[in-house]
Amino acid sequence: MANTYNIYKVKPHKLEQLKEKLRTVGLAEQKTHVANAYSKTFYYSEVNPGNDVWWWDTYRTFFKDDLPAPKNIFNFGMLLCQHTAQPETIYAVSLGKSHFYLSKFIQLDFGIDLAIRMADENSILLKKSRYFTGTKRQDVSSYQQFQIDSYEPGESVDHLKLKAADKDIWGKRNIIFADSIQMDMDKAPLELSEIFEQIERSYQGDKIIHLPKLEAVTEELSGELDSVAFESLKRGEGGVAIQEFQVHGVAICFSFHDYDYRISARTEGDTFRKSLGNTLDIASVSGFIQDHAEITNINEISVQFKNEESGAFTKPLKELLDFPVSFDGADYFLKGGEWFVFNQTFMDYLKRSLESIDVVVEEDLIEADFQRWKAEKERKIAANEPVDDKLTYREAYFNQKICADRGFVLLDRQLTLIQSLKKKKNQYRVEVADIYKSGEIISVKISETNSELIYNIEQSKDSIELIKRKTIKFDKSVKTASLWFVFEGDIEKITDYNSIQFLLAVESWHKLVKGFGLKPKIYISKHVV
Repeated sequence: MANTYNIYKVKPHKLEQLKEKLRTVGLAEQKTHVANAYSKTFYYSEVNPGNDVWWWDTYRTFFKDDLPAPKNIFNFGMLLCQHTAQPETIYAVSLGKSHFYLSKFIQLDFGIDLAIRMADENSILLKKSRYFTGTKRQDVSSYQQFQIDSYEPGESVDHLKLKAADKDIWGKRNIIFADSIQMDMDKAPLELSEIFEQIERSYQGDKIIHLPKLEAVTEELSGELDSVAFESLKRGEGGVAIQEFQVHGVAICFSFHDYDYRISARTEGDTFRKSLGNTLDIASVSGFIQDHAEITNINEISVQFKNEESGAFTKPLKELLDFPVSFDGADYFLKGGEWFVFNQTFMDYLKRSLESIDVVVEEDLIEADFQRWKAEKERKIAANEPVDDKLTYREAYFNQKICADRGFVLLDRQLTLIQSLKKKKNQYRVEVADIYKSGEIISVKISETNSELIYNIEQSKDSIELIKRKTIKFDKSVKTASLWFVFEGDIEKITDYNSIQFLLAVESWHKLVKGFGLKPKIYISKHVV
């Protein structure tokens, strides 16, 4: 008879913390068996008062008078397995809801890291991914026949259902890989040592699947990134993401509730709390931090979720944050409260897509020419001599020069009034593009600042979408959408620019442009000072 096992790998330095967590959630230690090089201890919800049934009060008038209030009782347990000769090797087998309590103590992506060494990529039946470009944030896809090497640029895979490559060792059944592995095996719990040893051997093998994914950073680096993230939060940068579904091990849990939120922080000297209503955003988080100078660490902050039906639960703020951090020339991302960096396969897919965009290396922007133009224009303005406009910034000069030399139409500063999609909000203005010619709209940006470059990309995305959806009136034909960047350094390919955040923004723009049936194009100029 096959048994289902959901196996996690525990970080050895977190073992005692895990045991304390098991105790606090009501898992009492039972018996320990030592067999085949592993000590196996079982924990069980011995005293389980159960949960209130939320609909009992709502429908109380329909029940008999003498019925006691019911409780939903869900028993759960965990088998903790530690190698007797190598105590740093620890596995946990979760039963029932115990997987909810494991996230802070396990090796994240343990299952995915195992899959790339022992799974058969052709047999993928289900794949869950997080996306860092385009409009999708997460996606779960099922397959009748998976096509190898069909991952999207900007995609990071974190959940797979497929078969093992070596059927003699792992059998022919499907296995689910994520933070844990879930498999059906014809083995009793006391025989799991054989599975653990096979996992350890597989980890020593070569990678047989090239999967785009995030990889965890060291704990030392994680501490430094926490400090950078905290300062970013104080400045109101980043975002908060309440996911519509979450993954706990191999379990994909969908959320069907709206919540009220309360943010809190516990420092050495005090505890601070603030109710936020039903909206949790970066502005409220930043304001809370600014109101309490005693808060100095991102790990001191947590958020309570409260709902009449499901009760209340609390999450560390870090698990809800959704923003990248640049540090020492690299970019890092939060997932489930842990810091990650993209692996080389992710970068290869991104690079391949970006380098498919038509790129034209264009004329330089000569700073001396701009300064002469600016001085002459400022002289004319001061002398009340006739001028077309009073714009004297670099982009105005560059755009006007391109139009004069090549017959483009100047759109710079031609703003279109748009009604906000939100009720009772004011109208806002959007700049359609900078220059236009023969079906091509071009947005120009002269900057070395990531935030300004990305803002220009986002503005171009907005204008393309508004034009194609006919939200704004634009009576010219559009067949090509272009970005024109003026960089300080020697950039010949867009992938020469050393910022993953910028490249992800370009890829997001690339997807949107192609999605509307337009041709994407990029111009690159150098700012010669």
